[in-house]
Formats: sequence, structure tokens, C-alpha cells
Amino acid sequence: MSGIACAVGLLASKSILNASQQPGRILLQYTAVRFRRKPRWLGTAKSKLFRVPERHQQVDEEVTELKRLHNNYHTQMKAVRRFLMDEVAASKLISRAGMIIQTPEEEAAEWEELQRINEEWNRTVGEVREKRLADEREQRKNYILERLVAKEQRDQEKRERVEEKVRLEKELSKNYITRENIDKAIEMALVQPMSYNFAIDLSGNIRRHGEEQNEESTK
Repeated sequence: MSGIACAVGLLASKSILNASQQPGRILLQYTAVRFRRKPRWLGTAKSKLFRVPERHQQVDEEVTELKRLHNNYHTQMKAVRRFLMDEVAASKLISRAGMIIQTPEEEAAEWEELQRINEEWNRTVGEVREKRLADEREQRKNYILERLVAKEQRDQEKRERVEEKVRLEKELSKNYITRENIDKAIEMALVQPMSYNFAIDLSGNIRRHGEEQNEESTK
């Protein structure tokens, strides 16, 4: 067991030494752990199994002095407790005497005064509460109205966008090819062929393939 304790002590000492060499590390985080006495799970040693320890003999003068100090301490503490108990009892008697001195008329007047103060407090608190609730209701009303107005504006803008899209679609639908005008659309496509094979020059003009051939033949 002593070998294990020595090993633990050496390991802890090594940890403390390494921590002291590193700046910024707190040495209080490292504590050397070793057994100061034999663990209780090992039991009593055979050499001390039947040993009866001798009782320490105190000197008579020391025993007498300790008894005197002990008695003095308990006597003083008892006196302090008794004094406090008397003070509390006296305060209770004074308070009870003050209550007994009051006449029924005085008690009724005091009760009415307390009721008046309580009603005044309740009225003041009620006025403050009603004012606060009124302000909250007004703020809530304004908030709801603002939300309703904003929603109405959003709905109006949405309807306008939808109507604009519908109007554009109606304008474009005039050029749609349907069953009724499909023959006419085919004739127009044959008479006026459309070619998307063109280029754009530096000036932004559209140059088609047929137009270039016409220009060359003209030159």
C-alpha cells in the first residue's frame, strides 16, 4: 500500500511541476492525493488486533478548570436566554395592555378609519387601472385599424395587378390561333414567311439573310 501511495504522490508532484512550468495555469487545480492513514477496507492489522489503547489521563487541575469554564458558559447562556424570554413576554404584555385600554368607540373609529383608507387606496388603484386599460384598448384599436387599412391596400394592389394581367391577356388573345382562324393563319404564314435568322450590327440595325443577298445583287 505504501508503494501505491508513493506512486500517487510522485504523479501529483510531477503534475504540479509541469503546471508550474506552463504560464497561465492555476496551481490550485492540482492537488496531491495520498492516504494519510490506512483505508478502512483493509481491516485491523494482526499486530494491533488485540491491542487495548491506554486512556489518556488528564491532570486534576486541568479537569477542574475545564469544568469551571463549562459551567460558566452554560450559566451565562442560560441567563441570556432567560433575559430574551422576559423581554418578549414584556413586549407582549405592553401590546395587550394597549389593546385593552381602547374603548369600543375607539375601536369602531379606528376600524372606520382603516376602511376609509382602504377604500381610498382601492379607488386610486382602480382609476389608474381603468386609465391603463383605456389606453391599451385605444392602442389595440388603432393597431387593428392600421392592419385593416394595410390589408385593404394590399388587396387593392393585388386586384389591380390581376386586372392588368387579364387586360393584357385579352389584348394578346386577339392574335391567338383558334379553330376558326387557323386556315387564315396558315395562308398568311405562306404568303409572308417569317425568318428569325438575322444579326445585329454595331449600329443596332437588324440584318437578315435575304436582305444581304438583295443588297449584293443590287450592287
